[in-house]
Amino acid sequence: MHVLVQGGHVLSMDPEIGDIPSGDVLIVDGRVSAVGVGLDPGDAVVVDARGAVVLPGLVDGHRHLWQSLLRGAAADWTLPEYMVEARSMYCACFDPDAAYFANYLGGVESLAAGITTVVDHSHLQTSPEITDALARGLLDSRVGGVFCYALQNVPVFASGDVVDPDEVRELITRAPDEWHDSNFVRIRELLFAKPNQRLRLGIALPESAAYMPLIAVRELLERVAALDPYLLTGHWDAGTSEPVARELADHGEWPEHTSLTHCNHLSDDDLTALAAARVGICTTPDIECGMGTGPLIARRYVEIGGSASLGTDLSSYSRADIIQQARLLLQVERMTAAQRTGALPTKIDWRARDVLELATRIAAESLGMGDEIGTLTPGKRGDVIIVRPDTLASGGDAIATVLFSTSPAEVDTVIVEGEIVKRDGMMVDIDLDRLRRQVSGAADRVRARYAALPRDAVQQVWAGMFG
Repeated sequence: MHVLVQGGHVLSMDPEIGDIPSGDVLIVDGRVSAVGVGLDPGDAVVVDARGAVVLPGLVDGHRHLWQSLLRGAAADWTLPEYMVEARSMYCACFDPDAAYFANYLGGVESLAAGITTVVDHSHLQTSPEITDALARGLLDSRVGGVFCYALQNVPVFASGDVVDPDEVRELITRAPDEWHDSNFVRIRELLFAKPNQRLRLGIALPESAAYMPLIAVRELLERVAALDPYLLTGHWDAGTSEPVARELADHGEWPEHTSLTHCNHLSDDDLTALAAARVGICTTPDIECGMGTGPLIARRYVEIGGSASLGTDLSSYSRADIIQQARLLLQVERMTAAQRTGALPTKIDWRARDVLELATRIAAESLGMGDEIGTLTPGKRGDVIIVRPDTLASGGDAIATVLFSTSPAEVDTVIVEGEIVKRDGMMVDIDLDRLRRQVSGAADRVRARYAALPRDAVQQVWAGMFG
């Protein structure tokens, strides 16, 4: 199918192509064929973008999509509470049906918000059946990106179980059990065997990785290398007293495509080494502000020379909306700069365009996908979105309009690899009423199982682990 997006204010995000106030984007066989003015539609499907802003599909560099059934549950949790509630209790409550609809909903929600690429840090790997359901849900949603299988042990409890906190603590802190490796190979052969498919297979490190000694992380990376994922991701912060991230970067031991999330307390020396090693970093503003995990790193990292992305992180905390994350990051950086100087700013030195690049071009580079997505450049994947604000004044700033005056509700059209998945504000080929019933039923079952869990014993597992 050929598609011509016609007459919109094109934000190509490609420095060489620039912006075209009344331009066209032609997609042929799933790839951007041309960007310009007055392009011949030929036999293409024409999408009228007059009065709207056209830009590349947005990138969400880090999210846990399985938590899409837990919408709003984490809004008032601290990080320690999250580890108990989500990572030790809710994770035990998902059957394959719930896992499928959680990831399917997360993918559909992404596309509705103009996010065409998402990195799913999938740490709900409790069984092969759950893995299959999670992967199929994301594939069926039609979103692109990377399904990152977490090499991580996950406790599973049921009503009436006798829980030994010491045994569970040992489970979640030891090296990932060997069955994860064979399960990863199995799911790759089953669902991810096609080269360069829209959704690829990656690996997520266990949450304990940042707190392991260097020798243990090296052993873990050897396991990862043997599995040959497209992307390696993981949560990372200062961790141990050893500069583990920097040591691995200095010795070229991070895989070619690596994106670490948070990294709030890494030093400038750490960040400089990671940037030189071409390791990406993902900042998740809502969660990092809401849980008080430390300063936001994305801007600082880019200024050092690295590539960064933005992420939603917890679907149990906030909806998929990368524009919201970009806007929050921009405002936090501006306020932080004012507080640092102690004076009223006389100049804004970080612009709206700068932060939008973290949701598009720079984000793609941080994931090792800069040759495929992130800009409207001929030859790249035909991921295009049309944002139609309520009003766009003639001669107005299109980037400011997108960043400050729109939400997922204003995402009018979404095209993924040349396939129109949302048009005129409605998802294509999805029965939303039926999906609501399916999601509601799955979420009710999860909550019923959660209410019957041995809460007191599970809370003892984490006692003292956060100081």
